[in-house]
Amino acid sequence: MQIVLKFCHVLREKTLKRVNKNVNFTIVPGPTFGSSQKLGFAVLPMVVYNINKSDSISPPSSTAVLFYFDFYGSWVAALKQSIYWNQNKWRAFITIGYGDLQLKFYGIGQDKAIIPNNDSNYVWSQQKEMDVVVTCFRKIYKGVYGGLEFRYTQSNLQGSDSTSEAILNQSGLPLGKITQAVVVPTFVWDNRDNIFWSTRGYYASVNFQYSNKIFLNSKDYSVVSGWFNGYHNLMKQNNRLILAWHFYFQSSWGDLPYRVYANYCRGDNATGYTGGKYVNFSELSAQTEIRYDLWKYIALGGYIGTGKIFTTYNVFGQSAWLNFTGLRLYINIIPYRNIRLKLEAAKGRKDYGFYIGIGQGF
Repeated sequence: MQIVLKFCHVLREKTLKRVNKNVNFTIVPGPTFGSSQKLGFAVLPMVVYNINKSDSISPPSSTAVLFYFDFYGSWVAALKQSIYWNQNKWRAFITIGYGDLQLKFYGIGQDKAIIPNNDSNYVWSQQKEMDVVVTCFRKIYKGVYGGLEFRYTQSNLQGSDSTSEAILNQSGLPLGKITQAVVVPTFVWDNRDNIFWSTRGYYASVNFQYSNKIFLNSKDYSVVSGWFNGYHNLMKQNNRLILAWHFYFQSSWGDLPYRVYANYCRGDNATGYTGGKYVNFSELSAQTEIRYDLWKYIALGGYIGTGKIFTTYNVFGQSAWLNFTGLRLYINIIPYRNIRLKLEAAKGRKDYGFYIGIGQGF
C-alpha cells in the first residue's frame, strides 16, 4: 500500500518529446508512505503506442516499468507489457517482477473482529519473490475472450526474528523457498468504450488456478477468482458523470502459500485497510464510485464499498464486514489517450490508506 506525502512532478504529454503521433510517454515520480512501510519513493515510466497505425479498433499497447523502495528495506522492480493487435482479436500481457518486501503479519483467519493498527497486533516478516506472468487471449465472440495464463513464482517467506518465525510457523504457513508453475484457464468479457477511462460497458474475468506436486510444484492447492466491473454514463449530452461499480470474489482450498491467500486490500481493488491484516481462504467485496470530469485535465471520484474475508461460505456470517469509503483525484497526464494519474485517500474501520497509481480506480 502506497501513500503520497507530496507529488513532486508530473510530466504531461505536451511537455514531453513526442516520438510521433502514435507514441506517448509519461513518467510519474513521487515520495510514498504507508501503514505497511516507511517513507519511500516510486518511479513509474510508461510508453503508450499503437502497433499498427491502420488498426483503428485495437486499444493502444503499453510498456511500463516500476521502481520502488522504502526505508524499511523493501524494494520492487517490475516490467509490464500489454499488447493489443489484429483488430482487437488478440491480447497479450507479460509481467516480470522481483522484490524483497518487509511485511506486517497479523495472522490467518483474523476476520471475526476489527483489528486496530497497534504494534502488538502484528510481527514483521520478509518475503523475497520473483514473478513471471504471461497471458494470451483470443476473441471468441464479440467481447468474449478465452485464453491461458502461465504463472511462474519463486518465493521465500521468513520471519524477521525468532519470535515472528515462531508465529509464522504456528499459523501453518509454508516457510522457505517455494516454486510454483501453473497454467490458468482464463475467460474475459470486455466491451468497454475505453480501457483507460471507461464511460460505458462491462469488464469481467474468471480464472481457475490448480497447483499440484505432480507438476513439480511445491504445494497442492486450487483457487477460483474473478471480478465484474460495470460503467454507466449518467448524462446523455456528454460523458462527464459516470457511475462505476466493481465486484470481486476468491475461493481457495488446499495447502496455500501465503501469497495465494485472499488478502484484503491486496489485488482486489479494496482500499482503506493495511494489507496482511485480514487474510483467509475466501473473499467477497464490492464497491461503487461516482466519477465527475470537473475540468479539462481534472476529474473527481467518490466511492464506498464493503467486503469480507472468510474461511468457507458455511461460516460467512461470522466474519466482520470491512466497510470503506474514499475520494480519488484523477489528473489527465496524457489527454490524447485519456490516461489519468490517480491520487486517493480511503478510510476503513480503524484503518486508512492513501494511494498513487495510473488509470481509473477499477
